[in-house]
Amino acid sequence: MVTISETSYETGLQNGEPIQIDGKTCNGCGICAEVCPRHIPEVEGTGKNKYARVNVARSGLCMYCGQCAAVCPRDSIEVSGLNPDEFKPIQPLAINDEQLLIMMKQRRSVRRYNNKPVPRKVLERIVEAVHLAPTGTGSRTTGVIIIDESEKLKTLSELMYQKYEGLAKALKNPIGRLIVRRNAGKKRLSDLQSFVMPGMRWYIRWYRDGIGDEIRRDCPALMLFHSPINEPMGEENCVVATTYADFMAQVLGIGACRNDLIPPICNRSHKVRELIGLPNDHEVYSSLTLGYSKYKYQRTVPRQVAQVRYL
Repeated sequence: MVTISETSYETGLQNGEPIQIDGKTCNGCGICAEVCPRHIPEVEGTGKNKYARVNVARSGLCMYCGQCAAVCPRDSIEVSGLNPDEFKPIQPLAINDEQLLIMMKQRRSVRRYNNKPVPRKVLERIVEAVHLAPTGTGSRTTGVIIIDESEKLKTLSELMYQKYEGLAKALKNPIGRLIVRRNAGKKRLSDLQSFVMPGMRWYIRWYRDGIGDEIRRDCPALMLFHSPINEPMGEENCVVATTYADFMAQVLGIGACRNDLIPPICNRSHKVRELIGLPNDHEVYSSLTLGYSKYKYQRTVPRQVAQVRYL
């Protein structure tokens, strides 16, 4: 067991522990132990002799969330893999609740874009917001693939339409439907037949006739959010990251739209996986089309959840 005393400086990192606590500055207040969801830091001693230490029996449960280091009033904790210089002092918010709600009300799913590239510096700013997205397990395994080269986007569109054309043919055949159901599940098959494919048949026709690309929406930039298949909350993490990107895009004047037609093809097409460089043990769980909006929205749209109850 690693013990941190008031007079010694034991480093949990050097001893294979996820955190280190500076015994010279730690006063044993115990806040780190309170906020840690798995109580990896703990406090021993009484009065002026209290000190924090790492509980090695639980240290393997560390999610590397950084909560203990962020809350420590004496800046006595470091977390393995997290740069201490990136723990910045908390600043007063420059927006209030009403301003935040206005921003959320005015957010739109933009599906029509100007033929104008999104500068890399703008995309990098959006990625900054993605870095700050919380994760369900504390892990930082979410990956982002950004495609903003027009030829690669066109190639991606062609591969996606080819895949959906093959799916449309398969669903017309009883054996094909059986195979799709076996691979995708009963619910997914139902969703495909009732929601996705009725519109997709028109999308394919318009694309082949040169009218437009209704899958990718002719966006000048596309963000794909992927995660390891064995990540416990990989899909949820990607969805939250997409939301952070969506809000930052709005603030920067970039139109965005979540697109659920793209991820399945990224995962099931070997050619697409190769095109985007998707690791074999990863899947794309969400995507965001980006670009300058072709039209300016004049009004908000009323929205609300189905039900709110207090118990």
